Amino acid sequence: MSSLRKPLPITLALSLFAIAIINASASAYYLYWTLRWLDMPMHFAGGAWLAGFGVWWQFSRREIGSRNFLAVLWVCLIYTISIGLVWEVYEAAISFFTIGYMNAMPDTLGDLLFDILGGTTVAVFTWWRMSQKHN
Repeated sequence: MSSLRKPLPITLALSLFAIAIINASASAYYLYWTLRWLDMPMHFAGGAWLAGFGVWWQFSRREIGSRNFLAVLWVCLIYTISIGLVWEVYEAAISFFTIGYMNAMPDTLGDLLFDILGGTTVAVFTWWRMSQKHN
């Protein structure tokens, strides 16, 4: 088995591009303020992307057992939660220095919840795909 990592899957590259375009457009046209719900699918998508990247980064050089759901879930949640928390700290700092106060805790917890839901969805899908390959 080669120790080289497989190239980044096209689905990860395209989804990152789509997230970036939607985020830039939403920011430029103030959609996060006019369409309050837009934050939820964006955090879900971001969490899903981070989990997908984590799976690729951790498992592209080696195969894991199809029954090892906890290993897949662990990787997905570690990537999703750690980067999600860093993002929330970044958002809080930007809010504090630009508008003088930080986001409300319910908003931050909701953002992290949707990050985690996206990451968990990728874990379930990845585990399902791996178990299909072994059958």
